[in-house]
Amino acid sequence: MSRIIIKNAPELVTCRGSGPKRGRDMSDIGIIHDGCVVIENDVIADVGTTEQVLKKYSPEDYKVMDASNKAVLPGFIDSHTHLTFGGYRADEFSWRLRGDSYMSIMERGGGIASTVRATRNTSLEEFVETGRKRLDKFMAM
Repeated sequence: MSRIIIKNAPELVTCRGSGPKRGRDMSDIGIIHDGCVVIENDVIADVGTTEQVLKKYSPEDYKVMDASNKAVLPGFIDSHTHLTFGGYRADEFSWRLRGDSYMSIMERGGGIASTVRATRNTSLEEFVETGRKRLDKFMAM
């Protein structure tokens, strides 16, 4: 049985709610300062402050990980990503958080069409260089 406690996280993001979020609701996250998460058999069993959680669970029964100086996002899944692509769409993400529709973003020249254009204009050398930098960041995380 896999049992883990991750403690002392300056910020533990809970993504409160019971389903997927869209538009402005995406910016409604719950943050627990000095957070702690309990994982049992690959399932999040509990979250709270480190003090609250350690009162309920015996650390001797768990693998304990110290997340000091780290942000912890249990259950966060970015299921759609690409290692290499052309362009940069971070601004669009903030627009979506603000509640802008995908169609209004496309009308401003954003959306997938902008990525396709930028990707077609990116050289193989640029992809390799960018990919290596991203892989280095992935490995560091």
